[in-house]
Amino acid sequence: MQGFIAYFARRSFLARILTVMVLMVGMASLSMLRLQELPDIAFEEVDITTQYPGATAQDIELNITNQIEKELKSVQGIRKYSSQSTEGVSHISIEVDEAADIAKVLRDIQQAVDRVKSLPKDITNPPVVEQRSTSSFEVMTFGVSHDGEYAELQSYSRALEKALKSLSGVGSVTMTGFSEREFWIEVDPEKVSRYQLTFDDVINAVNSRNLSLSGGVVESWDSEQRIVTMTQIQSVEELGQLVIRVLPSGGLVRLVDIATITDTFEKATEQAVVNGQSAILFTVTNSASADIIATIDSIKALINAEQQRLGDQYRFEIGLNLADDMSDKFSIVSINGGIGLVLVLLVLSLILKRQIAFWVSVSIPFCVLGVMAILPVLGMNLDSITLSALLLVIGIIVDDSVIIAESIYQEKEKGKRALEAAIDGTRKVIKPIIASLTTTALVFIPMFFIPGTMGKAVIVIPLTVIAALLFSLSECTFTLPAHLASSLKNTEQKASRPDRFQSVSLAYTRLLTRCLNYKKSVLLVAMLLLGTSGWLATTLKLDIFPSEAAKYIEVYTEVTPGTPLEDVQAAHSQLELAIQALSENELVSYQLTYSSPATTGLIVLSSFEQRNRSAEDILLELNQKLETVAELSFVKLSIDAGGPPPGEPVEVRVLGGNQFEREEAVVQVSKWLEQQAGLNKVTNSEALKDPQLQIVPQYEWLARYNLTVADLATTLRIAFEGETVTSTWLGDQEVEMRVLMDAQYRNIQRLSTTKIYTANGAQVPLSRLAKVEQIDVPRQIQHYNGERQVIVTAQITDQELTPTMISQALTQALEGNIPASVKLEIGGEAENTNETMSGFVVAFPAAIIGIYFVLAVMFGSLLQPMLVMAVIPFAIAASLMALFVHMQPLSLFALIGVLGMTGVVVNNSLVLINQINELRAEGNVVLEAIVDASTSRLRPIVLTSMTTVAGLLPLAYGVGGTDVYMGPMSLTLGYGLLFSLPVVLIVIPCLYLTFFSRSMKVCDTEESQQMRTGSTFA
Repeated sequence: MQGFIAYFARRSFLARILTVMVLMVGMASLSMLRLQELPDIAFEEVDITTQYPGATAQDIELNITNQIEKELKSVQGIRKYSSQSTEGVSHISIEVDEAADIAKVLRDIQQAVDRVKSLPKDITNPPVVEQRSTSSFEVMTFGVSHDGEYAELQSYSRALEKALKSLSGVGSVTMTGFSEREFWIEVDPEKVSRYQLTFDDVINAVNSRNLSLSGGVVESWDSEQRIVTMTQIQSVEELGQLVIRVLPSGGLVRLVDIATITDTFEKATEQAVVNGQSAILFTVTNSASADIIATIDSIKALINAEQQRLGDQYRFEIGLNLADDMSDKFSIVSINGGIGLVLVLLVLSLILKRQIAFWVSVSIPFCVLGVMAILPVLGMNLDSITLSALLLVIGIIVDDSVIIAESIYQEKEKGKRALEAAIDGTRKVIKPIIASLTTTALVFIPMFFIPGTMGKAVIVIPLTVIAALLFSLSECTFTLPAHLASSLKNTEQKASRPDRFQSVSLAYTRLLTRCLNYKKSVLLVAMLLLGTSGWLATTLKLDIFPSEAAKYIEVYTEVTPGTPLEDVQAAHSQLELAIQALSENELVSYQLTYSSPATTGLIVLSSFEQRNRSAEDILLELNQKLETVAELSFVKLSIDAGGPPPGEPVEVRVLGGNQFEREEAVVQVSKWLEQQAGLNKVTNSEALKDPQLQIVPQYEWLARYNLTVADLATTLRIAFEGETVTSTWLGDQEVEMRVLMDAQYRNIQRLSTTKIYTANGAQVPLSRLAKVEQIDVPRQIQHYNGERQVIVTAQITDQELTPTMISQALTQALEGNIPASVKLEIGGEAENTNETMSGFVVAFPAAIIGIYFVLAVMFGSLLQPMLVMAVIPFAIAASLMALFVHMQPLSLFALIGVLGMTGVVVNNSLVLINQINELRAEGNVVLEAIVDASTSRLRPIVLTSMTTVAGLLPLAYGVGGTDVYMGPMSLTLGYGLLFSLPVVLIVIPCLYLTFFSRSMKVCDTEESQQMRTGSTFA
């Protein structure tokens, strides 16, 4: 190792070339890296979506969801699955076992879906099977408004959609509030009866008229020509001239004689509003690995060009814009990184020589840009979590460089030549540095095994950290000794300045000597402080994604079922006024998608540092304003704090049993939640009912007329919902033709007189064949692993409560009070939190055990690694106390900061104890070795801690901007390192003296020599 270090230390020119090369390659890679909100992740989750317009939730459940779930039971590798059957849509969400081959399971799922042969025949599109990934997340939304006819807006929106899809980086574009063009054939039942026709006659005539077929090739002596039969309908006028029947008199019955034909649009089920303007809402997703900022810039350029071309004819309102978020995150890291770098330089310059401080500070861009250079090789891009990981390693990088630089400086102060000092100084500390880098890597490796969606998201952290550690090791070995050897050589003949740190060292020596004399008292005080801090830390609230600095508020409302769509927006007038009343420095934009009876939306707030209130304060004000709005039967505002969707704060699954037993259990759970202080908005998945007219067939009469229930249902569906019988192409636009009953007959009053056609053409009124009953049925039907379930949810208003606390109390309170056949399972945020925390519960002990064994191998002792690691509980307590003092919850990234700090704080105590062992091996008694080693290591220990803290605390306090991920992580890491400083400098020496005080005799030299001989790294 010494020859290897000496080889590079002698080649300062090579070191500079390597440094410049890494910096230049890193900067070139930085220009190539794409900015993303989250890493590219293909989750172990699969969605199956089936569209069946016009069908009720019960119809969807029986004819689609149940059929698919039956086949899914035969697929191996599925961990669990859940389904939602709602009006017109069946959605099944599958979670694949992490140990399974996701590609094989995905194929098996697709094959299982393909095996389903009993789906309704009138489903136009087959079920869609797709794996969920971060590329499916929306990155931008905007609305297009127009004061003229809807047909003009619809036509322009189609053209704009095509232009958007052609842009680089755009993954998909969906439009809300957009209705497809249709030809409506509204049949008059009386006219049909007059000509003795049926609906089937009309449908068959339209189908047979609208054809495009090839008839082969006809040959002549000198050419060949293809035969093509083109009867595609191009207009409603052409459609109206369609001949339905020829009368015995020779007259023709045309479609226009029995029906009203209109060129219109499909019935609207949604209406979008963006910033108060009724609009067609465009939702854009990013393609995999595309740069969010570049994609959105191209979209905005297109919008600006359209605005200039069209003037005031169309208006464009932007709702969501994730490019702003990414720009903010990047500027936060850049500004705070710059501030931190200046502070690091300042701290280093106060204690070390300027040229040493400069080359130590170069290690930060060297390692950061080095990581940037290999991110593309690892298939990674710059996202918010990777940026957080880069911030995390800055402290580790500075630690290693400071230890190497200070060791070289000490050797230089002993009178050695610069090159000799660089070689000897590096050699003395390279082994503990390798051990410290290994222990730091061991801390992060268990993060590869954190389960669930969150584990997939944070897997980039250990990859980034380990890459940075390798660059840090190469910098300490290849370049820094050569840089310092060259720099210190130029100062060899100059008179040395007085050491500005000497007075601090003398004061510390006196303090340490006194503490060693009263070591038991010092240790007692330390344990009392540790116990007190640990007790206070137990009061911390666990919140995986804290919402204080969040900038998104999700909106969900309900109106009375059956409310016409045109009345829904009027019912939300108070909601829109409340949103618009927010101050300009708080509100950026809002968007709402009106539907009957449920409406969803999103409120976008400004950055946390630009407003005076948190998202929770704004949400509380909005809730207070909406409490008295009678038109809205249910209002739920929730904060989106970033990261994967955590689920509802309180979510209880009621499974099994029959309908009556489930309803009884739901009532008990809901009643208990409503009685708890600090909870509101208690509801369940079947609380929203749809009023329906249930047709009860009279089977005897159906048999008399040779009819079936299917005949009855089909006729009613065609009459009231309409049936798409065929389609034609007008240019690049597909226009469907829908046959339905004339508008004046499509009402409740005329339902009983609706005519059902028999096989011989006779017409029988519905009232003779069936009874009509008015019922209320759930709008949404859910399953969990194929079993019927009802989900009860609630929102938390008391910030002292946590989902886990409430879930545990509910389980205990209702134990034995619900029907035996019904099961209660906790889901939502509590379930996701427990899943994530279970990963940390495994990761942290694994990291501690790994650190212990590495240190045991290094020291050749089972006791000394425990002395080195004694700093860990104190540092953890300090980190948690920082959260307690700053009144912040224990979040996921705060925990990652604690985990990273565990590997970092070991470094200082490791180097200190290694120095003590070396002095003991040279013949010093224990007390003398402790004092001399601690004094000699004071400067690097103080420097490593202070530089790391100086680099992190600007971000922790949001000096250059606040970030929900990086802020808590910087806070725990920075304060953990800061308050571990007195532990390493005072408590660890006292512990060492306590355990090795019996060796303060002449035999100490022999014992030390034996210990050194038994050490692997000695």
